[in-house]
Amino acid sequence: LSRRIPPGRARRFAFEHWPSFDRAAWASLLAEADAGALSRSPVAIHGSDRDTGAIEAATANADRAGVGEDVAFRRVALSAIEPPPGPGWVITNPPYGHRVGEAGPLRDLFARFGQVVRARCPGWRAAMLSANRMLEGQTGLAWEEVFQTTNGGIRVRLIQTPGIPAAPAGQ
Repeated sequence: LSRRIPPGRARRFAFEHWPSFDRAAWASLLAEADAGALSRSPVAIHGSDRDTGAIEAATANADRAGVGEDVAFRRVALSAIEPPPGPGWVITNPPYGHRVGEAGPLRDLFARFGQVVRARCPGWRAAMLSANRMLEGQTGLAWEEVFQTTNGGIRVRLIQTPGIPAAPAGQ
């Protein structure tokens, strides 16, 4: 997104095989999209996860999309994140809590997320893909719904904060 590369730019679509497909018009649209793309991201993008496999998968996906040089991934626990200076966004896609017995540990994870971002990212904004309003509430952050969709067949909401408040003293 930061490089203005349209999603799916490198893929082929079934409609390209339709008898009425206008190859010249499609090529013109692709050229227009390519002309608006940036060669590098104008903002720093950092990704983290405590799981090595998740970092490896994210790195491979970024490389496949041609944006690997724009993203710095590292393996780190949530409680140890060190955001760069200045304002920014914290964007997360935490577990949704759909498996039996997941709710208890996830309440703690969501609460810890809220504590960490208030302590380390005050003034920033946050966005989350969530399927559980109760867990969202555990963060202690004020969320606003942006839109609803599905992810892996699960109904989810993209929610965001207007801003992350500073952590209360002593937290």
